[in-house]
Amino acid sequence: MSTLRFVPPLALALLLAACNAPSGPAGSAAAPDAANAPASAAAATPSPTQQEEKGMHKECPGATLHLTALPAKDGETTRTRLEIDKDGQRRAIDAPAEMSDYTAVGLACAEDSKGASYFVVQYGELPFGCAFCEWFYLYDADGKQLTHSTPPLRGDADAQSPNNDEYSQLIAKLGITHPEVDYIEE
Repeated sequence: MSTLRFVPPLALALLLAACNAPSGPAGSAAAPDAANAPASAAAATPSPTQQEEKGMHKECPGATLHLTALPAKDGETTRTRLEIDKDGQRRAIDAPAEMSDYTAVGLACAEDSKGASYFVVQYGELPFGCAFCEWFYLYDADGKQLTHSTPPLRGDADAQSPNNDEYSQLIAKLGITHPEVDYIEE
C-alpha cells in the first residue's frame, strides 16, 4: 500500500527538471539548473516575495479590519498583523500592551442598541492556542481600542482564566450581544 506525501514546490520543480534532462552520464550527474527547468515547474515555486500572505478581513459598516498571518521561518505562524481600512486609508492597529505575548486570532462585528458599529478582536496564541487564552477587545469603527485586560490573567496556576471583565462590562452597557468570532486560517 502506498502513502501520499507532500512534496515541497522546490523539490517538485527539481524533480520535474531532472525528468526532462537528457539521459546518459552527463544528464544524470549534473544538477538541473533553472534554464533547463520547465516553465510550469519554475512558476510553481514562488519566491519569498511572491508567497501569498494568509489572512482574513471583516467588513463592518464604515470600515474593514484586516488580519494577516505573518510568515515564520519554521513555517508555523505565531504572529499576526491587524490593520483597519477606513475612508480609503489603511493603517496598523497595535496590540494592547498587556497582549504583548499574544496575537490577534479572530474578528467579529457588533452593533450597539443605538446602531453604532464596533469591532471585536480576539487575542490568543497561534498556531495551537492554549487552554485559557481567549481575550476579547472592543474597538470602535475608527479602530480605537475601548477595553483592556489588565492584568491579562485572573486566578492562580490551574485556575487561571482570561480577564475579560472590562469587555463584558462595556458590551453589556452598550447593549451588545457578544458576536460569533471568525478565526484566521493558518
